[in-house]
Amino acid sequence: MPKLSVIVTAYNIESYIAQCLDSVIGQTMTDIEIIVVDDGSTDSTAQIIRDYAGRDDRIRPILFERNTIGGVASAANAGLDAATGDYVGFADGDDICDTDMFRRLYQAAVAADADLAMCQYRLLDEQTGVLAEPADSHRWADIGATAIRDLEGDPEGANRKWLLEFVAVPWRKIYRRAMLEREAIRFPVGDYFYEDNPFHWFAVLSANRVALVPQALCHHRVARVGQTMATVDDRLLKIFDHEATIRAWLKSHGRDDVYAPALLTWVLAQLSWVSLRAEGEMQRRLFDKLVPIVQGYSDGVVDGVAQGHVRGNRAVTMLHALRRKDFATFSRAAGYRLAEKSLIGLGLHHLRHTGLRHTAGITARFLRSRLSRGRAAMAAYSLPVPKGRLTTKLSDIQFSLAILQRRLDSLEQELRQLRQDSPKDDDRA
Repeated sequence: MPKLSVIVTAYNIESYIAQCLDSVIGQTMTDIEIIVVDDGSTDSTAQIIRDYAGRDDRIRPILFERNTIGGVASAANAGLDAATGDYVGFADGDDICDTDMFRRLYQAAVAADADLAMCQYRLLDEQTGVLAEPADSHRWADIGATAIRDLEGDPEGANRKWLLEFVAVPWRKIYRRAMLEREAIRFPVGDYFYEDNPFHWFAVLSANRVALVPQALCHHRVARVGQTMATVDDRLLKIFDHEATIRAWLKSHGRDDVYAPALLTWVLAQLSWVSLRAEGEMQRRLFDKLVPIVQGYSDGVVDGVAQGHVRGNRAVTMLHALRRKDFATFSRAAGYRLAEKSLIGLGLHHLRHTGLRHTAGITARFLRSRLSRGRAAMAAYSLPVPKGRLTTKLSDIQFSLAILQRRLDSLEQELRQLRQDSPKDDDRA
């Protein structure tokens, strides 16, 4: 029986899967099994997996004949069902793991007798090669060395609530397989997005303790064509479907009273960024989606969550508007009266919460996503950028500002051109 099962999920990533598998095969921890699950790729991804399995007998391929509605959830669950290791870890098929990642996580988990171990990660921009900090990087500021959070000796759930606020992604964690099996923890399968959120909640609320490894041991690729995170349409609203899944789990385990405020806080966090991306009729659909969710919480819970935020916070204003079913106030708080305000609000939100460098990267990815409908237009926006991680030097800040300025200037020029070229109503007829 291997000490660790690493589950790699893949779908149409023929340009990246080899690099990911190389990083997993090359781990300093060798007593592992590598379960690679392909969700019915239509490119050469499956064949690449077969080739690797033929060269390394630790690789166990599971190749779906066709793409499933559950997507990565179905693939991850198939890997969990096949896993035999004491612990289970994950890797996205387009990510890159540090060669020491799983050894360090495993040793930290075993030393602490923990059900879960977690490390930091970096965002790797596929278009520029620049590394950036994720949204929860500030939460690691006071963790100077591997730390242990005891969750069983915490009747008020303070440590669990703190951990729930980390980014939910599973591919920088390992889990004790016995815990996952005992609690029947799996990814919810359906027409969803962001299935890692319920999985994160179930694992954190079931674990005995968590080992925190503060080093960044994984590079998660972003701004890749076809990636979920690039979505800017109604599919974003599906993240709120997970509120019902998590709420049902809390009630079935008798923990709704303790964690309902934390869950509503999670809803508010998702609302903060989804509302900045909602456009046109999607804005009303976002409101209609959230009204019954907020109505499902008592006034005491809503008021308590609101009091935990800075007064005048736009998300809190939207929360109160949802409780009153007041779309006009909701729209004003979200900045929907001016289409441009969504982009401005997004920039201000990230400047306030994640800093200039992260905002620069998000701005660049946002504009590339909007312009990807016409690949020819993208060439006009490309900038020569250095490879590797940006540091906090003045030159890096100047570079980030240059990216922002160039992108915004180019976008304005593109919009002006589109207005000039746009046919009149008579021309369309």
